[in-house]
Amino acid sequence: MPLVHIDPETVDEAPFTKDDWAETLLSTLAHPEHHDRPHAQLRGYLFRAPDRLRLYLDTLRTGGVIAADVRPGGALTALLAILSTFDEEEWRSSTNADDPHASQVFDYTDL
Repeated sequence: MPLVHIDPETVDEAPFTKDDWAETLLSTLAHPEHHDRPHAQLRGYLFRAPDRLRLYLDTLRTGGVIAADVRPGGALTALLAILSTFDEEEWRSSTNADDPHASQVFDYTDL
C-alpha cells in the first residue's frame, strides 16, 4: 500500500457545513462539561427538514419532555447560551403542536 505524506500547511480547510453545525450541537448537548450541565438534557433529536432540527429535552423544571426546533447553521453560540432557559420563554411555546413525544414545542429557528 503506498503511503502519501500530506503537509497540513498546504491543505485548505473545508468550510463549516450544516452537518458540522448539527454534529457540534448534538455532541455538546450529549456530553456537556460537568460544571456546565444544563437543566434541560438531550433525550433525542429528529431532522424534520434540511433546515430544521427538533431537539427533545428532559427538563428538571417541568419534569417532562419538551421539544425545541432549531435551524442547523444558525447561531450555535447563542443557542448553547440559552440552554438553561429553553423552557422559560413561553412566547416561543406551542402546547397544541402535533408531536406525541413532547408536552410543548418551542421555536428557536430565528436565532
